[in-house]
Amino acid sequence: MRVAVAKKSPEATGSESRLAANLKLPIIEINDPESACDFDYLFFFDGPKLTLLATNAAACGELCVDFSEAKLNYRAKSSIKDQSIARAVGVKGGKRPSVLDATAGLGKDAFLLASFGCSVALLERSALIHALLEDGLERRGYYGAETAEILSRMDLARGEFLDFEPVSPQFDVVYLDPMFPARRKSAKVKKDMAALQKLLGYQSDGSELLQHAKRLATKRVVVKRAKTSPHLGTDAPDIEFKGSSSRYDVYLIANQSPTSMG
Repeated sequence: MRVAVAKKSPEATGSESRLAANLKLPIIEINDPESACDFDYLFFFDGPKLTLLATNAAACGELCVDFSEAKLNYRAKSSIKDQSIARAVGVKGGKRPSVLDATAGLGKDAFLLASFGCSVALLERSALIHALLEDGLERRGYYGAETAEILSRMDLARGEFLDFEPVSPQFDVVYLDPMFPARRKSAKVKKDMAALQKLLGYQSDGSELLQHAKRLATKRVVVKRAKTSPHLGTDAPDIEFKGSSSRYDVYLIANQSPTSMG
């Protein structure tokens, strides 16, 4: 995969130079079509916002992380009791579990969990997606006080989940949204999801992911699946929560029971 940082002026800005140095990427002129054709993706700054552009005309367009997105904030402000993801992780009454979002992607589910009051550690394996997430989290001054408070409960790290070993058990919940090929092709796949699929590829072993998650969680593992998708690995979940298009499979850890979830 060929990636470059595209600068808008003859001299690269500090942000452009730092990004290129951190990711070990070349810098090119954004208005140089000949150079752009040599790369599959270009990073560029649209105002303060970092954007990743697929250069192929048939590709899925642009990716960015924007926590001011209206649809995302509408969900964040909706009633917790009506949201399957909140019930799945165990948000109830005064309970706000700590969560490891082990497959962070563009951070939308992590933002929702943080909006409920959970502390959320985000783990992302792709250097490119991690850079977008980092930029989105660092722009908290542009979002306003309410969103900035939510982002203060989100902590980002980069790495492969199967290699991730915390010093001691510290997460009530491990949340997984693994990327697997759809069983049937659909024209309704969102552009950002299609772009993520191109960048990240697919997970290879669901059972291995699930078992590692069970080792790290102290209370439960929550796996997000498409509503009609099979369970992850061979283990059946202890309980399921179904939304309009997604399903949350909950695997309880030691001394937890379905009745304790409410």
